[in-house]
Amino acid sequence: MPKKIHKILGVEFGTASSNTRYGSRDDSLVVKLPKEAKLSGKFTSNKLRAAPVKLAIKNLLKLSKENKILLINAGNANAATGPNGLKDVQSYCDQIAKESFIKKENIIPFSTGVIGEPLPVKSYLNAFRAAMAVTHSKSWKKAASAILTTDTKPKIVSKELKVGKTSYYVTGFAKGSGMIRPDFATLLSFVFIDADISQTSLNKIHKDALIESFETITVDGDTSPNDSSLLATNGNPNKKINKGSSTEKRLSKIITEVFKELSEFLIEDAEGASKKITVQINQAKNLAQAKSVAFTVAESPLVKTAMFGSDANWGRILSAVGRDKLITEIDKVAIKLNNQPLVRNGFIDPRYSEKLASKEMKKKDININISLGLGKRTFKVMTSDLSEDYVLINSDYRS
Repeated sequence: MPKKIHKILGVEFGTASSNTRYGSRDDSLVVKLPKEAKLSGKFTSNKLRAAPVKLAIKNLLKLSKENKILLINAGNANAATGPNGLKDVQSYCDQIAKESFIKKENIIPFSTGVIGEPLPVKSYLNAFRAAMAVTHSKSWKKAASAILTTDTKPKIVSKELKVGKTSYYVTGFAKGSGMIRPDFATLLSFVFIDADISQTSLNKIHKDALIESFETITVDGDTSPNDSSLLATNGNPNKKINKGSSTEKRLSKIITEVFKELSEFLIEDAEGASKKITVQINQAKNLAQAKSVAFTVAESPLVKTAMFGSDANWGRILSAVGRDKLITEIDKVAIKLNNQPLVRNGFIDPRYSEKLASKEMKKKDININISLGLGKRTFKVMTSDLSEDYVLINSDYRS
């Protein structure tokens, strides 16, 4: 949790409980945005798109310059629910729009939770109504907590960029512990900017930030039908940023840092995780090869279980490299773990020490460095180990 959470002018949060899956715990979040706000959304590449994702994409294309509201619920994904699922999300969005006196296109829904179960519309609608009545600009922790499912703690990042006498603030929160290989976003992520940025710049900043953050993490290789990332600027007229200016570039860097820290928090809180693992690929022929090998290693169940058991089983890592579809030779492969040599020229490094490697394996942060010896491209993926707890959580998720 950051030492200071910077408020974003005009952005307010309200939370309440639907009294469904999580009992009396707050599981419903309302976010109010000012009429000047601009929104950039990125959504799942999974062909099984949840009903709220479909409606959010549709509404974001029709936003008008008036107040906007985000409706977010945890516990029920409203995915694989057919035509009724879309009717359900439209019904509560339309009702909140009517009661708030704004156009229904300015209501953007998000959901996370169990797939395939009908959404208890009345329960969540009542929760959203209750949340609307208690919105506050300081309720960041409540907001970040209300959207959690299997996460163990809220994840918030807040940063300040000072240019002269003007301070620009960026504050965001995210959730997601499993079903994570987002490819473009994460399960749910919301980042807000206290500035006035053009829509074109906002979209580009969002895309660039995702490439360096959520596109470089994986827990289990699965993408959710609900993956959503929202980047919003409040349109503060006193903090207008010119397109292509040095201030915009500096702010873009800060925004990317927020996304990167959020993605790291997700890995640290991954389901059942006891270790944070970085897989760094060097000397790849091209970026596609570097990414492919990195994810192949990071998502290997055998590699991940070895990490959990603190077993310096370098053969599993080398084998994962060797089976990657974009690798044709391994004669030049070198592997190090926390700078301890494991493999050189495709077989055991003469300097390998089982004792020293095993000592490094017991640490909470593991860095696997793989040099392919085929080119100059690099890529880095962050992941977690695979524990008994991960299996228990996911074998009992709907119970």
